[in-house]
Amino acid sequence: MGPSKSRPPRAWYALRRTLPTWSFEENLRELVEVLPRYRVDEVIVKVDTEEFTHGQPPLAWIRRYQPLLFRVKEAMDRLGIVYSINPWITVGHCDRGRDAVTQLPGLQPVVGHDGAQCTCCACPLSQVWRDNTAAVWTLYARTEPHIIWVEDDIRTFNHAPARYGCFCREHLRRFGERVGQEVTREELVAALLKPGRPHPWRARFLDLQAELMVETVAFLTGVVHRVSPGTSLGLMSSGPRTHALEGRRWSEFSEALAGGRPLYSRPPMGNYSEGSLRGFYYSHDSIKLTRHCMPPGTIEQTEVENVPFTRYSKSAAFTFVEMAISFAYGSHGVTMNLFDHAGTPMEAEPAFGETLAARKPFLEALAGRAQQPGTYRGVRLLFDPKESYVKRLARGAEYGQLAADGYATMEMLETHGLPTTYEDEAVAATSGQQLRACSDEELRRLLANGLLLDAVAAQVVCERGMAEHLGLRSIAPPKCIDELGVFSAEEYFNPEFGGADRTYLTLTLPGLGGRPRLSLIEPLRGIRIISRVVDPDARRHHVCNYAYENRLGGRLVVHLLDLASAYGVAFNHPFRAAQLQAAVRWLGRGKVPVVARGGVFPLALRKDCGDQTLLGLFNLSLDPWPSAEFELADDRRVDRLEVLSAGGRWQRSRELSAERRAGRVTIRCERGVP
Repeated sequence: MGPSKSRPPRAWYALRRTLPTWSFEENLRELVEVLPRYRVDEVIVKVDTEEFTHGQPPLAWIRRYQPLLFRVKEAMDRLGIVYSINPWITVGHCDRGRDAVTQLPGLQPVVGHDGAQCTCCACPLSQVWRDNTAAVWTLYARTEPHIIWVEDDIRTFNHAPARYGCFCREHLRRFGERVGQEVTREELVAALLKPGRPHPWRARFLDLQAELMVETVAFLTGVVHRVSPGTSLGLMSSGPRTHALEGRRWSEFSEALAGGRPLYSRPPMGNYSEGSLRGFYYSHDSIKLTRHCMPPGTIEQTEVENVPFTRYSKSAAFTFVEMAISFAYGSHGVTMNLFDHAGTPMEAEPAFGETLAARKPFLEALAGRAQQPGTYRGVRLLFDPKESYVKRLARGAEYGQLAADGYATMEMLETHGLPTTYEDEAVAATSGQQLRACSDEELRRLLANGLLLDAVAAQVVCERGMAEHLGLRSIAPPKCIDELGVFSAEEYFNPEFGGADRTYLTLTLPGLGGRPRLSLIEPLRGIRIISRVVDPDARRHHVCNYAYENRLGGRLVVHLLDLASAYGVAFNHPFRAAQLQAAVRWLGRGKVPVVARGGVFPLALRKDCGDQTLLGLFNLSLDPWPSAEFELADDRRVDRLEVLSAGGRWQRSRELSAERRAGRVTIRCERGVP
């Protein structure tokens, strides 16, 4: 991980720290004193940061600050701690009242899809921005940092107040050259958001954005490597589903940013402040999905961030769980933004440093197993970065609806004890319009295996002329269930799929006051009805959930709710766990890579590493689990079982047991999970 480490720690700690000019001496002395005690491996100096940022970094100010960076590097070298830099902006996150247009005459700011124009966030095509950035980043590079981190503002969305895209004169001019005519912002936005079949301009504009951003990061890397060829570049990103809005080409983008050096990736963990533990479903998925998009060999250090700092924002315990999730899912390190940017001593909140030191043995032992080469197993999730190219919008849709679907599928499965993966598996799950990005060959391959779909995904299959493979003559577009009649619940009655008469699941979805959308179908013979909607007198009506085995040899389970309108806290239920686990087991012909049982809101994992398998479980509820159980599809004999102690030792325990039967292994841990 770092050039000064002969054997880098498996649980690499990289602390992001701002040293303001007015408290630099005190902050540097504290770093020298406490970092060895905190067991920190790397310091990432944040420059011109957050509340005290000047906006676009003033070249004269950075010149005055550069000697301080050399001093940090020298001090860290003496301690054997790696030195890196994190400029707070590349093009800019938000204006915050700063006026870079006046500061840098001729700067072209970002212009949003609605005409909102920034005063500080720069269009990456602006030559004035490039000239200033080249000069500033040259000063950074001369300090020869291990990594220079590129912030996630290297994107074409979320530059407040310009929310989506850049529609400045230069972007419009270049787009006009592509289509052979002058195009106004209003004309282009109308084409991008055209209802129904996408306008051809959408693909052309996404292509243009993707190519320009590849060229932009190549410019940044070129500036750095002309001065410090040994410095690597690191990328913080904003989640691949969101980057689909700009058509990001992950492979080309990453290659251009790496510039022939190792590339570092910082997937966001979210949870910037302490809310529900359920926020960690986003965190773990962000790790897995970002990794799925990055090239092999990328070094991954997650973003563990505390905003607006102090334990009022996030406890040390919550922070530790975030780090443990990072290492359980195989990350190489964590970048920690735990302390404010105003010069406040870190020791004003000693709990964070104490936690870092005390928990490192545990995290080292966990990372040592999780970082072994192997495959995370589960129900396969789908992702295609070109989903925004093919998505169909309703009339009046907002720009953000071009983002990729699929998050609800992940959370639905994970909350009910069914871990997910982006690796190839026999059973896959999809919702929304994800399947539009599949070729006919890819779609048939999915339909020839095990596939779990919602109503919108089923409608896409039918539009592609493959309704018979779903056991359907036709399917209607989803409608609010109240437009179809008076309905109270979903009766989950089929015992083959774990149901029973009078077993009801609410239709007050996704939460109190909500109502989902349902599709009506004309089925073919042979579908197996799992559930129907019922009226206030418990009379059964429309099919809600069914299974079908098609002539391709595939098995399908279709839930006729539009999952985006239905998934939320009210969707979760012990009956739903039984329903989903039975569906996935049937789709896999009796074999499920892993199911976790023992309580509610599990975040579970299985990673196969040669002749070893790593199992993990985080209890994301405040009620303790009395014990935990993992069901695995596996024919291997279990030779040894070990559990990780709080002190960081893998050891045998009488609380562990294994039972093997008919291609399944059940692992039990008779230990409470707090």
